Amino acid sequence: MKKTKVLCFTDDAIGRDVEMLLPLRYFAERFLNCEFYHALNIEIHQIYRIKPDVILQANTIGSNLYFEISRIAHKQNIPLFALISEGNFRTDGSFDYWGFNRDKKFYQDYVCCWSERTASFLKEKEPQEAGRIVVTGGVGFDRYVIYKFLDRKEFLRNYNKEGFEKIIGYAGWAFGKLDHPRGRDELLFWAKGDESKLNWIEKQRCLVRDILREAIEKNPDTLFVLKQHPQENAPERPVPVKNEMSELTGYNNVLYLCAEESIHDLISVADLWTCFESTTALESWLMSKQTIFINPDPNFNRDELYKGSPLVKSYKEFQSMISEFYDSGKIESFGAHEKSKNRNELIKNIIGFGDGFNHIRASKYFAQTVSNSQFSIRHTNSHRLARAARLAEDRKTRQEAGGGQVLNSQFHFWHWLVFILIRIAAPFYNRKVYSKIYKAKKHLWVFENYRMEKLNKLYAKYVPYFDEFYKAHNIEKKFLDRRLF
Repeated sequence: MKKTKVLCFTDDAIGRDVEMLLPLRYFAERFLNCEFYHALNIEIHQIYRIKPDVILQANTIGSNLYFEISRIAHKQNIPLFALISEGNFRTDGSFDYWGFNRDKKFYQDYVCCWSERTASFLKEKEPQEAGRIVVTGGVGFDRYVIYKFLDRKEFLRNYNKEGFEKIIGYAGWAFGKLDHPRGRDELLFWAKGDESKLNWIEKQRCLVRDILREAIEKNPDTLFVLKQHPQENAPERPVPVKNEMSELTGYNNVLYLCAEESIHDLISVADLWTCFESTTALESWLMSKQTIFINPDPNFNRDELYKGSPLVKSYKEFQSMISEFYDSGKIESFGAHEKSKNRNELIKNIIGFGDGFNHIRASKYFAQTVSNSQFSIRHTNSHRLARAARLAEDRKTRQEAGGGQVLNSQFHFWHWLVFILIRIAAPFYNRKVYSKIYKAKKHLWVFENYRMEKLNKLYAKYVPYFDEFYKAHNIEKKFLDRRLF
């Protein structure tokens, strides 16, 4: 059979969205006769250049680019499979599950929810789409079960910190958004427009900073690995981020890291993982790490992850738990029955499953989308016919409204132009020079990643881990016997 061409869009060559989609790629290449092409989501012209049979992306609502890709796939009659990047959303009505999707239509074949909790919510809100709303689990979390991570000795050697035997990790919050216009707008959205909350955020930043500082000073034999929140930076931001960690970089027992290391590697090398508020706590649990939340004021609008960890409000409480951990190897309050029960419930309610099989659950539905592509045996099934009917209806609507065909032509030209400009400018790329050019400085990430070299290197690293995991769980035999799904 001719291979099914899958065009996979991500917002970067590394990071969360990439980690979600590479497990699907492995399964699809091994069992579904697929050939993968990767592109940044700004390069929408790749749809017309590659002419894929299937489009795969991490979400359809997280950015305008992802939404436009989903709409073009629909107009071009290309089957689309998408996951959900932020699958741990609130089901109290406060979360806008359409995001950047202005049409408020699901253009993907399936709406892949992380948990039964979120799936039930969407089915209630969109009952006409209930048949397409499925539970796959959080695919990006499989890596904490499947992969092998950075060796601790190698990590210390890489940063000339071999003298440390104790490591405590801290995952940053988005405090650094405070001193940037776009970031302040995002924090105001989080605060539901209450500007007084910005003062509260600044106060918390200083309190957390001071707790960390005192712990760093009083534990000189312990290496504190401080990880910046990935969404604090903005491409147009000319100055370094000021957050709860940035003022602590001068200490010998501090490593302040931004994008240098993957979060899973940092959790792996740490003895103990801490944060103000972060989903990395759940990731730590999957890797059997104990966690502490540093919350000077714990009463704020937040997810329920904090219920699975002990909370400290001061340096004194923080130091007490650090000492307890290194004296006995455990934190008693972390291991309490109620906390343990909460963690199990949180894993279920947030990511569905923590067993490493979420990408296989998603692949069950991805296989259906592949089977709906033009080179599939079942290319004339009801899904394809229904999609063609929807496409015809949309074209009719645009023609009746006037200018529909012109819009499509303009859209195609604009994204062709972006594609060409990237390839004209890329050979002359110099970060120092381009960072001073008004339009170019917002797109440095494009010039540095459009070849997707980092992604391909990452995938090559992960393949042996999948090979071992699949062998250990007899996945191939179960697939061939039709028992896997």
